[in-house]
Parts: sequence; structure tokens; C-alpha cells
Amino acid sequence: MKKNYHFRRIPDYIDQELSRIQSQYVIVAAVIDVTKTDIASGRFRHVGIQMNEGNIYVPETITPDMMKGIYARRNRNGIIWILKDLPKVTKTYWWESPNFGDPTKGYHSNYRDIQVYQRQLEPPRDWEITLSILVENESHLRIKAEIATVLDRQDNYFKKDLFFAINLLQEQFRDCHVFAASTTDEDMARITTVGWEIFPPGTLDRTLAVITGKMRTQSPIRQREIQNRAEALSRLHPSEYIVGSGMNSRYFGAKFGESIVVFENVDYGNALYILFDNWQEISQMSRIDILKRHEKDFIRIIHKNGWEKTLLHYINELKHN
Repeated sequence: MKKNYHFRRIPDYIDQELSRIQSQYVIVAAVIDVTKTDIASGRFRHVGIQMNEGNIYVPETITPDMMKGIYARRNRNGIIWILKDLPKVTKTYWWESPNFGDPTKGYHSNYRDIQVYQRQLEPPRDWEITLSILVENESHLRIKAEIATVLDRQDNYFKKDLFFAINLLQEQFRDCHVFAASTTDEDMARITTVGWEIFPPGTLDRTLAVITGKMRTQSPIRQREIQNRAEALSRLHPSEYIVGSGMNSRYFGAKFGESIVVFENVDYGNALYILFDNWQEISQMSRIDILKRHEKDFIRIIHKNGWEKTLLHYINELKHN
């Protein structure tokens, strides 16, 4: 994990998740799927997840690693903001110098006034992250990582704290979501399991209604774009349409037989993905985690001129193989 991923604003999908939560109190958490092979290789050592003599150790609580991002450092050290939108103030600097340049003759004080920008300290939050295993099988674990601080939506600093929390979790785990504070681990395991609403061919209008109903910003331009992409899939004669549920409710796509699935993201991204043999496993991952996998596990097609022909080529090739 060499690169940090941060948000410049609270993303639309977080606002959409908030709109579905009735509770005043919320938590920021991520559910990550990890392989035991990755744990053994040390990939998650920075968050304390390790394997020793075949036994997996997941700490209950960690302090975010300051080496893994700017928000982890701000979490521990705070940050001084330079307020360039406010008038400058006078600051006096002083220092001592030897008399006539000779320390043996004593020292005298010097003073200088300088106009500087005002500064404000944002104190460290010292937030911790709790970890718990939701599901474990022979090769994988599903782990919940949660900021150990409950956020109050009626607090004046809620948006600011939310923005900090999602960035802190994002740089450590490359994923983040919001949940009602009352959500249990059992609830989390259930709602983060990706399910698919299946629609038979010939029901494109109904499928589109479900897809657009999940969109936070239903602008005419965006709706038209989604409709054009769905119609492009329809022209390829899929065996079924699919719309994601659970944490992947922003995804929609189509199946071509039992082992070829094409899916897109409603809210962001300018590419579609083709999954094949192990599509049910990979589709449970976030977009970032999918991109980390070997290129043999998926095909990514950017929406540029000729993308429909490229998609048709790959589908025909996969069906033939």
C-alpha cells in the first residue's frame, strides 16, 4: 500500500448511506475481505493483523499507523491551520547577539515585528480503530474495522468529524461506510454480503427504475447516461439483468450465461468490469480491492469511443472459451 487515497469532499455514496439511516448516532466502519495468504505475507501488518505459526492474530484495538497517511498523523499530532482568509497580525521575534560580535563582551537583545497570517490549532483526536472478525473460512476472513467514536448527526462539528473519520479509515483500509451506531457485528455481516436482485430479459424498463431509484443525484443527464449504458447491455442479449443489494447497491449489470457478468457503478467511475469464473466472490469486493487483484481475474473497459464493440468482443471470446 504505497499510495494514500483521500477524499476532497464527503462522497455521494456516503451521503446516500446517511440518508437511509434514521438514527441520530452513526459510526464509520469498513468491512474488508482478506485472504490468509495475504496475512501470511505481511500485507496487513501495519494494522496489526498477522499470522504466527499458522495462527491468525487480529488485535481488538489499534491506533492508526502514522506512517500510513496524513490523517493518521493529524489524528495523533493535530494540525495547525494557516488562516489566509483573515487579516495578518503582528508577531514579534527576538534573539540575542554578542556585543560587537564578541561573546566575551556580553549579549544584547534584538527585536523585529513581522506581519504573519493567523494560525489555529486543531487538536489531535486520538481516535482508535476496533477490529473484529465477522466471518472466517479456510482461506478468507471478513473483518470489520470501526472508528471507535460515535458521531452525533446533530453536533455542530458532525460534518467535519465525519470527513476526518472516513479519510482516516480510507487511508488505513481503502474502504469506509457509515452505519447506525446500533448496528451489531451480526447485522454488519449480513448487510455487507453482496446479493443481487435478478431481473429476466425483457424487463429493462423495470430494471432501470430500480437502478435509478438507488441514485442519489437523479439529474436528467446522469439518468440518460445510465439508460444508454443499460440499453447497450440489452443489445447484447443478456440472460438476466442484475442490480446489487447490500453494500454494493450502487452496482448494476447483466449476466451472459452462468459465469460471465458485466457490471457498472451507478454513482461514479467511467469503466465497466467483466467478471467470470469466480464473479460471486470478486463482486463482494470494493472497486479498489478489485483493481488490486491480478488482471486475469477481471476485464476493465473504459467508456470511450468503441467500448461497446470491445465489450462484445470479450463476451464472445469468453463464451467461446
